[in-house]
Amino acid sequence: MMNVSGEDERRVDLNRMKYFATGLLVIVSIVFAIALLLERRYPWLAFVRATSEAAMIGAIADWFAVTALFRHPLGLRIPHTAIIPRRKDSIGASIGRFVQENFLSEEVIRNRLRTMDIAQQAARWISQPTTSENIAGLLAAGITGALQVVNDADVQALIERGVVTRVRSTNAAPLVGQVLTLALSEQRQAEILYNLLAFATRMLEEHKDTIRERISREVPWWLPRSIDKEIYRRIFDSVDTMFTEVSQNPSHPLHAQFNRVVHQFIVDLQSNPDMIARSEALKEELLQHPIVRELAASFWMDFKALVRDQSTQPDSDLHKTIQRAVVRLGGMLLRDEALREKANGWAQQIAQYTIREYGDVVAQVIEQTVRNWDAASTAEKIELQIGRDLQYIRINGTVVGGLVGLLIYSVSLLII
Repeated sequence: MMNVSGEDERRVDLNRMKYFATGLLVIVSIVFAIALLLERRYPWLAFVRATSEAAMIGAIADWFAVTALFRHPLGLRIPHTAIIPRRKDSIGASIGRFVQENFLSEEVIRNRLRTMDIAQQAARWISQPTTSENIAGLLAAGITGALQVVNDADVQALIERGVVTRVRSTNAAPLVGQVLTLALSEQRQAEILYNLLAFATRMLEEHKDTIRERISREVPWWLPRSIDKEIYRRIFDSVDTMFTEVSQNPSHPLHAQFNRVVHQFIVDLQSNPDMIARSEALKEELLQHPIVRELAASFWMDFKALVRDQSTQPDSDLHKTIQRAVVRLGGMLLRDEALREKANGWAQQIAQYTIREYGDVVAQVIEQTVRNWDAASTAEKIELQIGRDLQYIRINGTVVGGLVGLLIYSVSLLII
């Protein structure tokens, strides 16, 4: 069996009611004709004739009234007919105002929302596993779509400007000094010194041949070769002995000297104008370096690739995190009545603001939509919606007209 659309079904119902009302008119017309022909032979048919005559008049009058709403009856351009096609623009404006004033008013929306616990209903809905999973999928897909739409160059430039502006507005030297003050305790300074000494020892060991060769070149040629070897050995032994003493003796003078140097360096970072100026110049030089642009581009592309990959996988951490957040929000709304009341208040405020600012847009859309329809289409659309019920006017006119005709004829006999 072929399926038909809702509009086709309404058209079939409308035509069926039209045929019924018209058939009723035809029947009473035939009854009137027969009664009129046989009335002299059967006087009692006068009652039938009067009834059918009035019914026929009522049916024709109501057919005219109903038809005049949508078109000119019999194609005759009688005044005040085809009302809907002629007045479709004003009808559209009236419908728009009616909807705005009676359905989209702030009072109606406010009273309606007061009777609904929107936050609770929404919380129960989003707390369901299937719903939260679907919401997470939609949000992840939305993130992916947004990443595809945005211009990479614009985002990279925005990140670069943000980083540069932030760094440029921050006085680097005092900040570094404060960080070092908090980070470096006496124990950590000793660890740094030990690491420096270990590094120096390792460097001496790795370059001992180079150092010995350099000593050999500096020593006069006429001195025996054994002397430069002895110089080399003594230097290394002295350095090794000093490093060992510093490592094993926390009271070694080098510790105090190193601490003073670190302390003075931190003080200079925070208060020495020359040190601050040099650090700012170095900072500006770094900000002008292409590496800043490369870092911004790399950060954005890595972030974009990560989010894109995460959003396309239903079992990804991003998807699960969004789903957990949605479920957690629903649980919070269900448990916390105060939060739920706030959410309902926000919903009311948003709805009222939307109606206040954009309610007239709905009316304008309705008006403009109707205005864009041609007259015939407008009449057809409205007739399909209400035409079936209007056919009952024709049917009722036929029945009521007949009964009134019978009553008038009977009363007239009593009077005469």
